Amino acid sequence: MNIDMLYRKALEIGFNADEFRNVLKEFKNRLEFDHVLRNKRIIIIAKNINKAVFFGDIHGDIETLYALLKKINIEDLINNQWYIVFLGDYIDRGYQQIETIAFIAMLKNAYPSNIITLRGNHEPYKNLEPYPHDYPNHLVYKFGRDEGLDLYELSREIFDLMPLALYIPSKILAVHGGPPIIRIIKYNNIDDILTLEEDLEAIEDILWSDPIEDESIEYSLSYRGAGKLWGLPITLKTLEKLNIKLIIRGHEPVEGYKLSHKGKVITLFSMKGYYGNTIASCLKLSLDELDNVENNIVHV
Repeated sequence: MNIDMLYRKALEIGFNADEFRNVLKEFKNRLEFDHVLRNKRIIIIAKNINKAVFFGDIHGDIETLYALLKKINIEDLINNQWYIVFLGDYIDRGYQQIETIAFIAMLKNAYPSNIITLRGNHEPYKNLEPYPHDYPNHLVYKFGRDEGLDLYELSREIFDLMPLALYIPSKILAVHGGPPIIRIIKYNNIDDILTLEEDLEAIEDILWSDPIEDESIEYSLSYRGAGKLWGLPITLKTLEKLNIKLIIRGHEPVEGYKLSHKGKVITLFSMKGYYGNTIASCLKLSLDELDNVENNIVHV
C-alpha cells in the first residue's frame, strides 16, 4: 500500500471512531499472531534481521513521522527486505495521537513481517503510568466518553501485546529505555537475562531507564521516579554478556540523536516541537556495519 494513502487515511481516521476501532482490531490481531509465534515471550530474539531503520519517540507527531518515512523511502526499503523498528512512545503530548497510532497500526497491518512496534513507557505497563498520559483524554474529546473509553481499553490490550525489546545476537539490543540492569548484573546466561516475563523490575528498567556519562557507578535511582540511571559499566556488561555491539534506544528528548558510553549507546528522538527540539532523526542501519552509526542518521 502507498505510504501517502496510509498517511491520508490516518488523518481521516482521527475523526471516525468506527474506522479507528477496525484498524486497532486488525493491529491487535497482527500483534497477537506475533506474540504466539515467539511463544508469548516479551523479547523478540531475531537472527535474520540484517537491515533495519530505527525510530525513537513519536508522541503524536504524525507530520514528522511521515516526513522521515518519505525521506528513507520506506516502500523501497520494505520491498528490499528492510525492517522498520519503532522504539515506543507513540502517544501522549502531541496533538495528533489518534492519527499517529492509527498510522503506525496501518503500517503494521500493511507490512506485518517488516514492522516491529516495541512498547514505550507511554504505552503504560500496569502500575507504571507516565505523566502526562493524555491519550485517553484525546479519545474522549474526539469520540465522546463511552466510545473514547472503550477505544482506550482496546488500546491498552494492544499495548500489552507489544514486545519490550528486540535482541539480534552478535549485533544489537533495541529497547525504549535501557537494558534489564539487575539481570545483567546477576546472570551470565543470555536466556536467563532475557527471560523476564515475571520480573517487574526488569520490565521497569527496560521502559524507563536512561544512560548517564559516569564511568564509575553501575546505576543509581532515576529522577523519573521509575527505572534507573545506568553508567558505562552496565553498558560494557550488557555488550559482553549479550554478545552485542550497540544498544539502540529512545525515551530521552534530544536533538535528533545522542551517543553515550563511548558510542555504544545511541538515543533516537523522532518528533519535533513539544520539547523545543528542531531536529528529528531515525537510524538507517546495515547491522553488519555497526562501527560508524553516526553516518547512518537520517534527519528532518
